[in-house]
Amino acid sequence: MSFPAPIALAELVRLGALPGELDSYSPLSGHPLLLLDLDSELPGDADVPALVAVLATLPCPVLGLGAHAARLPQELLAALDVVLDNAGDLPPVLRNIQAHPLAAATLVQLLRHNATAGIDAGLLAESLAFGLLQASADFRGYLATQPAPQSCGDADPLKLERIGAQLNITLTHAHRRNAWSATMRDAFYQALLLLASDPGIAKAVVRGDGDCFCSGGDLSEFGLAVDAAQAHLVRASRPVARLLAQLAPRLEFHVHRACIGSGIELPAFAGRLVASADTYFQLPEIGMGLIPGAGGTVSITRRIGRQRTAWLALSGKRIKAAQALAWGLIDAII
Repeated sequence: MSFPAPIALAELVRLGALPGELDSYSPLSGHPLLLLDLDSELPGDADVPALVAVLATLPCPVLGLGAHAARLPQELLAALDVVLDNAGDLPPVLRNIQAHPLAAATLVQLLRHNATAGIDAGLLAESLAFGLLQASADFRGYLATQPAPQSCGDADPLKLERIGAQLNITLTHAHRRNAWSATMRDAFYQALLLLASDPGIAKAVVRGDGDCFCSGGDLSEFGLAVDAAQAHLVRASRPVARLLAQLAPRLEFHVHRACIGSGIELPAFAGRLVASADTYFQLPEIGMGLIPGAGGTVSITRRIGRQRTAWLALSGKRIKAAQALAWGLIDAII
């Protein structure tokens, strides 16, 4: 797979000055990304506002590569979707964008929106974007490689225990690596309603049984929702992420080992999120033709910023607890 050569900033200025010249940078026109050389000659101050406006509306990821990115005007640097100082970090990002251009383009446009949107507006936009991709040919192609979907239907996905003013919530599907199923989502929603309705509960602490906290969405159920619009309304009627955000000051998550997809998207809403030293975090959804859909484009963005969230999702790479702490994705290692 060939990778595009970086474009100098001066060339971007020239292209941006020509009406329609940058329109070809789109998944539909054979250019699913724009890669910029951030070590090239800086644009003049007068050119920066127009460049920022153009980059904010390009329907594809805008990547910046360079060891001296900090010298760029702040508003231009902030307009990029991903900033990398090492060319060795590019291949997984480029491969995922080229393999899943529609999902990648949808992700960065959503993150641009959610960087300034309120929580409710961000969650609504995420659900709508996720629904669009559920109906895409790319996602259908992924499903064709998987076993036929089936509802897991396991009983008792959570254990609730009240000790004084503290509510302990434990994910109990250790045999399924606490995969986030419809059954678990509905039970968790009810637990959050209990917390919301009882002011006598000062704090709720969430943990997961078994080898890991949560391995993400239950893949055996992927494809059960054949109507994307109906699936969006199901998400809207069981707004777990919204309740987590509202109850954040009273919520604490203790996570360990794998925190994949929803396994980090949901905990990131909490007022306090702590992890064991062996924990790792990953957003693999682009590889399925999807985007994070459990609230992560809101929760994770608010913790680590839009550009790091975009890198995490576009690369599909794992980060360890120490890096997550340095970024602010978690609050402590225990």
